[in-house]
Amino acid sequence: TETEAETETEETENSEEVTEETETENVDEDDIFAQLAEESFMFTSGAGAWATSITLNRDGSFEGSYHDSDMGFIGEGYPHGTVYICKFSGAFDNIQQIDDNTYAMTLKEITTESTESKEWITDGVRYIASEPYGLESGKEFLFYTPQTSVKNLTEEFIGWGYGSVGLDSSQKTLDCYGLYNKGMGYGFFSSESSPEN
Repeated sequence: TETEAETETEETENSEEVTEETETENVDEDDIFAQLAEESFMFTSGAGAWATSITLNRDGSFEGSYHDSDMGFIGEGYPHGTVYICKFSGAFDNIQQIDDNTYAMTLKEITTESTESKEWITDGVRYIASEPYGLESGKEFLFYTPQTSVKNLTEEFIGWGYGSVGLDSSQKTLDCYGLYNKGMGYGFFSSESSPEN
């Protein structure tokens, strides 16, 4: 009877170990946001003084801002130029894993921060409320991990990476996280690519 109890205990412990290993290997697709919490993505061409940035949260929501400075666009009361600006928040959902390195997701909602007026002047700069460039249209997005093969990416997406993170079509892998607005053809990137690629 002691032998039966010992055998039963060993079987239970072994079952728990297997369960733990299975849970670790089978990561829930929604956990991709948990892995990217506080990761920032930038949409810019590298030319001009404009950019849209977003920071992801664990639940798929995000906050962001867009700005475009045109210091040559001056007038009475704003001798220091014009800045187009937008602060916004939103959320992605309906995440589905396509392959080892690619996920599809839907832009569930996006809300721009309201301002008292569409245009105002502060410290000699004219500010104009704008849309969240890069997210103003398009609902379907693809999310790429750094291991994504560059040959599997569209030229349109890669083109946005040339100026922003130094992406090159001769690289083997993306080497940073990427977010692709399929409807608009816009690419957001998490950080600079490694020069080793």
